Amino acid sequence: MTERIVRPSTLLTADSPARERRLRLSLAIASGLLFAFAFPPIPGGLTAFVALLPLLFLMERMPSAAAVFRWSYLTFLIGNGGTIWWISGWWGEDPWLKAAGVAVNLVHPVFFILPMLLHYVVRKRLGPIAATASFPFLWTTWEWLVQLQELSFPWLVLANTQTYDLENIQFIAWTGAFGLTFWIALINALLFLMTRQLLAARWNLRMPAAWITAACILALLLLPKLHSAIVMHEELPENGEVRIGIIQPNVNPYQKWAEGDTPLQKLHQLIAVYDSLAVRKPDLVLLPETAIPFRILQHSYADEWTWLRTHVDSVGVPLLAGFPHTVFYDDPETAPSSARRIRDSRLRYHDFNSAMLILPGERIPQIYHKSKLTPLSERIPYLDALPFMQDALNWGVGISNWGVGNDTTVFSLGSVRASTDIWAMICYETLYPSFVAGFAERGADVFAVITNDGWFGNSSGPYQLMQYTVLRAVENRRAVARCANNGISCFIDPYGRVSKRTDLYTRTGIIADLPLISEKTFYTRHGDWFPLGAGVVSGFILLFSLISWYYRK
Repeated sequence: MTERIVRPSTLLTADSPARERRLRLSLAIASGLLFAFAFPPIPGGLTAFVALLPLLFLMERMPSAAAVFRWSYLTFLIGNGGTIWWISGWWGEDPWLKAAGVAVNLVHPVFFILPMLLHYVVRKRLGPIAATASFPFLWTTWEWLVQLQELSFPWLVLANTQTYDLENIQFIAWTGAFGLTFWIALINALLFLMTRQLLAARWNLRMPAAWITAACILALLLLPKLHSAIVMHEELPENGEVRIGIIQPNVNPYQKWAEGDTPLQKLHQLIAVYDSLAVRKPDLVLLPETAIPFRILQHSYADEWTWLRTHVDSVGVPLLAGFPHTVFYDDPETAPSSARRIRDSRLRYHDFNSAMLILPGERIPQIYHKSKLTPLSERIPYLDALPFMQDALNWGVGISNWGVGNDTTVFSLGSVRASTDIWAMICYETLYPSFVAGFAERGADVFAVITNDGWFGNSSGPYQLMQYTVLRAVENRRAVARCANNGISCFIDPYGRVSKRTDLYTRTGIIADLPLISEKTFYTRHGDWFPLGAGVVSGFILLFSLISWYYRK
């Protein structure tokens, strides 16, 4: 069926269905490409400020909600494909990863459609100006709500486009990353409003409405930079320093789980770099996510655990390492429904993607279980409600269907120079602003990140995840030591400045002194107050739209 032509009062007109389709296609392609070009590893993120402009013009031409769905999907299919194409991992060694990557690129664009549908509803009920004004609120609210559920993949939030331009992002210590998202969406909306009105000849450049709007856009662009110019020259109240060493072992993530070297041989390979860093007297050395690729705390690996603990005792330097940890549930009635069963036994268990801190002289390590798991890669979403899906994910690499940690462990590190509380986020957890802020609120005065980042070759993926860590540092004013198996490892200061960045796929070790900061930012203390406020405004807007629809029936 041929869609009717909607002729908004702008110069973007088409006088035939064929030309209308070409115009819509051009707008969708332009918006999708500008969206893709805004994300790392392309520096700057400048196209983010106009990426949604063609999309808003496209939405103005939509005759129905079905058309909004189709054209929004096409726009973000292009945007997603240009940004997270690497998930397909065609150079990888596991067919599940390739199939899952294709599925993500086809399905994930759907998550961007709802704010455009809500924008369409507001435009139909309250008019184009109200729809434009509501757009930043609707977009920000939807980004926030999506990352609250288990199927979330908050990789392409608008805030993530600005991680190279530190002068634009310092205010997120007040608002969190969703304030940055709102700022970008608001600039897009104002540019659309001004362009739309000028093209429709409703405004000219001498009218107050035009230059006031232009002044607002200019102020929005300059105010974060002025704020940063002040903030980045202030000295943060430090409680000393901690010297952290990072080991980047560069082990093939596919092969490290395979049989070959004995567990003790694998430990020896990792500890060789630990010993070389220990000479420089660090307060802590980091090993990456699942660096120890076996359940070292189980009785069957008692010899390996004794050897590692004894070695740390003799060297005298604490070690924080990623490893798989198994927790058994004696009572099957109280065990989570997603817990695995041991055949011919009442015992049930979970494997956790974990981190442990081994302190010299202490027999029992401190342990943290990863809480935010990559959907469909590390765990089936809502598995506790759908236990029959337990065997649906059987990835051929490592351990599938990790348990969800619910602990709030902040590691306590006693050192010669400082008594330090450090939290180690594991890989994907970097993407969740309020989750990370919660650990700063609980007392972490420095952050660590342990991750693999070797699944996708020398693609955009490792660069993107590393850059996104910058936002977590700035939001909480915490220094970060980032330890990646295959790279990129680095140190990030509380203002987001990156130092001692390693190359991908190199075996190396780096060390740096990081400031300890206990003072909490407004965002650390109050969490996602900003998107919650945007959600309240969005709710009122949609309520007014509903009332308008009711009285016009």
